[in-house]
Amino acid sequence: MKAIFIILLFTLSLCKAQIQPILEQGIGLEAGFYYKDTFNELDKFTGTWRYESGSILFEITLQKKEKLFNGSNNNYCDILVGEYRYVDGTNTIVNTLQNLLQNLGPYENNISGANIQDSNHTASERRVELTFKDPERDYLYRYIVVKHFVAQGGTPERIEITFNGEMSIVPEGTPTELRVPEQNYTLIKVP
Repeated sequence: MKAIFIILLFTLSLCKAQIQPILEQGIGLEAGFYYKDTFNELDKFTGTWRYESGSILFEITLQKKEKLFNGSNNNYCDILVGEYRYVDGTNTIVNTLQNLLQNLGPYENNISGANIQDSNHTASERRVELTFKDPERDYLYRYIVVKHFVAQGGTPERIEITFNGEMSIVPEGTPTELRVPEQNYTLIKVP
């Protein structure tokens, strides 16, 4: 009976991980915390978004995943994961959208993260920073910063993406750029 009581107490203590709003993520990142999207900041970024200009098509699909374990920090967090495709005319340069149908680990998607930027600003001014990987050039370390705009006055719901590069160790003789050109993009929500 005593063993059952100890197991019950231990189980209850595990269920009481301290919850921090995702807006606090990046501050401390303490073990045992659950960085939860308590204000649904990530929801506005979910869905399929498309950029079209001339023969170029760039499409991103983002999904929200909740309470994923982050082994490097021993905590849990809500994050966005996503995949993309980039087409130039009839030539598909890269297409990773099928990865969303697989049961990948939370940080194995080519787009992932939940680093809310400008957390002291109003919700409409906040941006989210996500990692952006090219599966054929995984040695390149890049971020995208995504800002959401609501539909208003005939303007559709959209996101703006800005690429931020990090220093990467590029193996000799390999490409130094992603296959998706690193520029600013405005993508429209696909209904």
